[in-house]
Amino acid sequence: MDIYQQIWDADQSGNGVKPILAGAEGSADTGFVRVVNTDETAGPLDDLKVLSEVVIPPGKRSTYDLARALFNNYVLDEQAAEIETPEERAEVHDLLEAIVDTAPMQVARAYISEETGTPVSRDRWYATLTEQWFRRFAQGGDRDLSGFEHVFVGEQEGPKVQGYHFWYKYHLDDGLASQIDRNRLPGFKDDRITYLRGQYKDGQERFPESVTISYRWDAPDYEAGTTRPLTKPIGGFFVGCSVEGLMALGAVRAHRGARAPKEAVINGARYDMKLFLDPSERFVRTFYPAYLGPAAEHPRGGAVVTGTQAGGTQGVVSGAVKIVAALVNPMGDDPGKETVTLVNTGIETVNLDGWFLVDKMSKRFGIKDVTLAPGMATTVLLPRNSVQLSNKGGEIRLVDRAGATTHLVTYSKSQADRQGETIIF
Repeated sequence: MDIYQQIWDADQSGNGVKPILAGAEGSADTGFVRVVNTDETAGPLDDLKVLSEVVIPPGKRSTYDLARALFNNYVLDEQAAEIETPEERAEVHDLLEAIVDTAPMQVARAYISEETGTPVSRDRWYATLTEQWFRRFAQGGDRDLSGFEHVFVGEQEGPKVQGYHFWYKYHLDDGLASQIDRNRLPGFKDDRITYLRGQYKDGQERFPESVTISYRWDAPDYEAGTTRPLTKPIGGFFVGCSVEGLMALGAVRAHRGARAPKEAVINGARYDMKLFLDPSERFVRTFYPAYLGPAAEHPRGGAVVTGTQAGGTQGVVSGAVKIVAALVNPMGDDPGKETVTLVNTGIETVNLDGWFLVDKMSKRFGIKDVTLAPGMATTVLLPRNSVQLSNKGGEIRLVDRAGATTHLVTYSKSQADRQGETIIF
């Protein structure tokens, strides 16, 4: 399964909110963003709200609020010097502490660990996020740049907007901008977005997970005490992902050792995961999705069916519960000590009674008395004479009570050779 889809699903089980089209129903319990991705409107086009309705439940608001606290910490002109106060450094720390252990970050961290063959501790992951997103660098005459400012906040380059790829920031600027200012620009209008036109092609309007638009932003210059009209001729961003979800997607794409794919398939649409780094290739300069078209193998509205990772013909119907790790070669004798770890990446609780784990020889182990709430994980101990995880390489399938394979992972002999180490998928 696409690593970017795994991160997206994990985020939806956490603080992400579901993007939906204009005519769809949203759940206030789990949250949603209603997306208007057409220029066909009865009113003036410049009044159109692309994100026409946003519902973020109280239980999901914490990281949005922590990100919002950073939005007014930056100088607008990308050529200007930044002066970071102790209070602003504390706000960055508070955000990182809140997101480092979240579900999408755990998926991203496990992926990087597996792809690089190097354990990634919590402290190391915290340091990686700090360096990728918040470490300052100079480039092309511009000073004190950072990935977070560019991607999540937006910058000025002459008359144009640079960056600005976070849907929640756009939502606030489009009618709730005083929540960003926190009294730094009293008396200025709340609505600082003027919609110009949609830039959709190849059916993008059918996928609410992203938008591509032109707009004008009355950007606040807090030092000068004014706003500056800047234009984004064409800009795009994912819709519905939390700050940690977007950072996790970018962290995987930006990690040189992981060598993550440059393209993603998310909920049936293909994206070029555009990434530019600083000259040292250590820090994020920008990160955003460029829509490429629908993915034929992932039809909207139906089951997602792919080939097996081992190249066989058996179909895999994608489900919310994923196999994320396995202890294939425990210390000592293997039988009775092997384990498989499952996580619910979806937004609904799943009862696994009647489900099976199946090895490459089609031996089965029935799961009992396991219910996974959204974002929760469980480790299943495999008893003797059930599933056997071969140390010569193999596969593990998760089969639901209807007999459908909902997830499949494979591992190599070299991975299984490391006795006592848990393999991360």
